[in-house]
Order: sequence, then C-alpha cells, then structure tokens
Amino acid sequence: MSLNYPFRLRVVIIGGGFSGATLAWQLAEEQVPVRISVVEPRPELGRGLAYSSGEPCHRINVPAHRMTMQPERPEDFMHWLVRGRASGRLETDPEEITLQGEHFPRREIFGRYVAERLAPHLQSGRIRHHRARVADLAKAIDGSFELMLSDDSRIRGDILVLATGHPPTALPRPLAELRDRPQLIGEADDPARIASLGKDARVLILGAGLGSADVVARLDRQGHEGPITCLSRHGLRSRGHVPAGGESRADFTDPPIRRASKLLRRVRDAVVDDEAQGQDWHATFHRLRAQGAQIWAGLDQCNRARLLRHLRTLWDVHRYRLAPQVEAVLERRIVEGKLSYVAGRLVEVEGQGATVRVSWRPRGGNAAEQADFDAVINTTGPAQGRTIESNPALWALARLGLIAPDPLGLGLATSQTCQAVDAAGMANPRILIAGPLARGHLGELVGAPECAAQVGAIAREIARQALLVPILRPVIVSTGGATANPT
Repeated sequence: MSLNYPFRLRVVIIGGGFSGATLAWQLAEEQVPVRISVVEPRPELGRGLAYSSGEPCHRINVPAHRMTMQPERPEDFMHWLVRGRASGRLETDPEEITLQGEHFPRREIFGRYVAERLAPHLQSGRIRHHRARVADLAKAIDGSFELMLSDDSRIRGDILVLATGHPPTALPRPLAELRDRPQLIGEADDPARIASLGKDARVLILGAGLGSADVVARLDRQGHEGPITCLSRHGLRSRGHVPAGGESRADFTDPPIRRASKLLRRVRDAVVDDEAQGQDWHATFHRLRAQGAQIWAGLDQCNRARLLRHLRTLWDVHRYRLAPQVEAVLERRIVEGKLSYVAGRLVEVEGQGATVRVSWRPRGGNAAEQADFDAVINTTGPAQGRTIESNPALWALARLGLIAPDPLGLGLATSQTCQAVDAAGMANPRILIAGPLARGHLGELVGAPECAAQVGAIAREIARQALLVPILRPVIVSTGGATANPT
C-alpha cells in the first residue's frame, strides 16, 4: 500500500467580474493545485458591469499605467495596450491620450485585456466558466458546498470565493410613484432607454458621482442639448485628474490615527503642507489612498462609522476621479448652461402626463423647490444595505448562518485574512470574500489596482490550504490499484 495525492481542492468563485476573474487567473498562472470554477452569467469573464460597456465615451477613470491584473507588474495593461496599438490589433483611438501623455482608453478595451489574459486557461480547461447564476446552495456533510445553478446543473466546491461585487441600485422611496412610468430610468446602464430620450429633453439625474458623469457623457455624445440637472445631498460632483506631480510627504500612519476628527485635521494640514511644496490636494489624496488600509485598520468601529457618516461624500468626490475626457464634457456643458448641480434632498415625485414634477428641499433650507422634467435617471449607486438579500447565493449562505452583513453596511463581515465571518462571529476558512464585498474590513476596495492586490492575498491563502490537502486528506492506494479517498 502506498500514498499519493491526486485530490485537489475544488475552488468555486461566485462572480466573474474583475475581482473573480483576476483571482481565477492568478491561481491558474501560479499553478496552484486546485480545480477552478467560476460561476458568472455573462458570456465573458472579467468584464462585469463596468468593463462590459460598449459606450465609446465610457473610459477607465485611472490612468492605464496603473491598471493591472498583477500587482507586481503595475504597467501590465499599459504594455498590452501599447503593443496592441502598435501591431494594429487594437483600433486607434485619437481621444485616448491626454495632453499630458496619459492613456485613458475605453472601458471595453480594459475588459478585452482581462479576457485575453484568461483565454489560454479557459481553452485548456484550467479555468471552467459556468455561464449561469447560483440559484441555491447547501452544505454537505464533509463541509463542502453543493451549488444549484440556474441552468439546472450542480457543482461542488471545497472553498467558495464570494466575488459578486456591488449590489444593484435601489430606487429612492419617492420614486416609487414612477416605477412603471416611461419617464423613469431606474438603472444608469440602460443604453436603449437613454438613447430614446429626445434631443431637448429636460433630464434630472439623481446622484452626482461617476455614474452620473457617465450618463451626462453618453447624452452629450448622442447630441442631447436639453438642460440636465444633477440632484444629490451635497451637490458635489466627482473631480478630475491633474498632471502627475511630486509625491506628498504626508504620513497618516505614524503615529497611528485613532479618531475620525484627528484624521480630518491631519488631512487638512497635509493639504496646506503639500501646497507649500508646490503640490495640490491630488498629491495628498494619492498618499491617503496608498495608506488607506493602515488608516482604516487603526480606527475602531465607532470612528469608522463616524468617518462614513460625515466624510464619505467628500472622500468619494476627491478619491474617485473622472477620466479627463469625461470631465471636459461636464465642464463644457456647465459653461454652456446646460448642466447644473443642486444640493438637496428628494421629497416628492409626481407624474404629470408626459412629464414629471419633482420636489426637493435644498440643503440648508426649509422651503421645498420643484421643477418639471421629461425624464428622471437614477444613479444613486449600489444599495449596500441590500447586499445579501439581492443575491440568491448570499441569501442562501446567510440562511445557513455562514455569512453575516458587515456592521457598517459596506458588504459582508470579513476577517483579517479575508475569511467570511459567520452569524456567530467565527471566521470560516472555506468561504473567502473578494472585491468590494470586503470593504468593511479593508475600507478602500473599489478600484482595479486595489482589488488585484486583495485577490492576490486570497490566492496565497488558497495556495496555503491546497498545500495542506495531502496532509489532511491523503489518498490510500492499495497494491491492487483500488483507491479510497476518505472524507
């Protein structure tokens, strides 16, 4: 009788957007001895909602030289892009390069980069793509998971990786009146509905972040000339990029910051110091972004909640920048008087035949204001409070007590090693959290560079567990050739 170790951990990644696809690719590239399955209904892995857009004005909002699937090679995408342009394999895009020489290609191009990196492993069968959704799942006696898919097939996994990304957008309560009316576009990624708007339509966009800017850019490219109003709580819009300058000397980790108010004061001081050195606030925020995980780790739950409550909007509009091409569209329309930003709270929405009458209470005011619009477009962002209930796979795991919501409402409760924390507060090494679902633990986990680094840590954790399999689950081979794999 002898021992050998043909058993491989079955890793099932639920969600094949950027985070899930990058994890699968890293596991395959590093030849981690596991079986990799990705459950994703879209025809291609890696695109998700962001990079599946075929809209030519939708561009990545991070310079190409900082986008990558492999953190140790931050310019991988840039090299792929330059080679593709030089060879003619990628069509030219005269608007891609800014005056400062930075590349901001269309998002679809980045999705193509991810798909090409994955292609060899999909063709070889190293990565298996199940084009379906998880309808339900159950936990087996041996601790593995059985997943029932929407195409009526079933697969098993020893390790689950939850990479479902952001939950869908929810309609603000006042919009319930318009739910079934043609004037409401409830999802910003509805190109057919947006394309159907008249050239002179009066448009109200709820939200002023990146999603809002995408809609304005799309309408502008379509030749829309009517007035656009963006209504949000603070009336602040996302900022653009500036030419790269020197690095900030600020340090937000030494000494560690324990209070949200202390962080705010230190940021303000850093901006003043950077300006004295010829930099602007962009340099300060680059530093904040780089040290974000350490800053977040130094705050307790109370101060994390305080930070989100009072400073989240300011962080979002400074941190999540617009591609320069999109910012130029916004600036032009503002100058033309065709785009305005209003700070206020939505109060009431009422259908008026072919138009919509909207009432809002201005920020700092008491008396409501109102105006008529031909269309209302919702870009208020993911409904973080509905992360679990909006996804059947997460709902099934929560029903079994295997996962729990993050206390701050940012995703799922996650341990220091990206393991899911269950309803009893215990970390489960068989369920790992990848991408934005782990924001509550890491604080900053939305951009592709951060997600690539985080799934790299998950890949290492899976590799560690895979190395233990021969010790914990050896396969006994008899001299007659029969095998038994004890559970």
